[in-house]
Amino acid sequence: MNPQTVRKVAAWIRSELRVPFVVVGGSAIERHVSVGTKDVDVLIAVGDWSSLDSALEHRRDATPLDPSTGTIRGTVLMLPEGRVDVEFISGQPFSGSRPGDDFVVYVRNYRSSISHGIRYADEAVVFYMRLAVDGWEANGPGILRDLRAGVPGSTLDAAVEIGRRFGRQSEIRERAAFFREKAHLFDPRRE
Repeated sequence: MNPQTVRKVAAWIRSELRVPFVVVGGSAIERHVSVGTKDVDVLIAVGDWSSLDSALEHRRDATPLDPSTGTIRGTVLMLPEGRVDVEFISGQPFSGSRPGDDFVVYVRNYRSSISHGIRYADEAVVFYMRLAVDGWEANGPGILRDLRAGVPGSTLDAAVEIGRRFGRQSEIRERAAFFREKAHLFDPRRE
């Protein structure tokens, strides 16, 4: 995803939708290594869904959220340079046993940085999110792509540390080990 497009999407969310967010997913990884992501994923608080729904209800420049319920909901934003898929992701599934939006608060306060006025999650947050969901195996191509593109393998260890904070260290460690082994299978430097 072109960094200028991510900035335009972020400016649109800030000015038109007025919900706090953190850029996650491939767009967050893309700041450090080129991975060729095709959409913009943003992390939001559970309490922001209703205002997000209202803000998107009658817009001409974006579609209503689809699906209409759930923890991952998307819109298609029309920019002058074309359509951009934007996925809004609730922090709730990643909070483990902690209440409400603890994960979102944690990411905002400790695991993100601001670049060009946009808050981006660090790579460990992206890996943790990919490993923490049901159906985590489907995120394998993205994790392996990112590791091959240059994201350090230690990012998997940092994702395990995030799992520790949210009471999910054991399962995240097992899943990270699975992808670490897969990445080594394709490592041309492996003897």
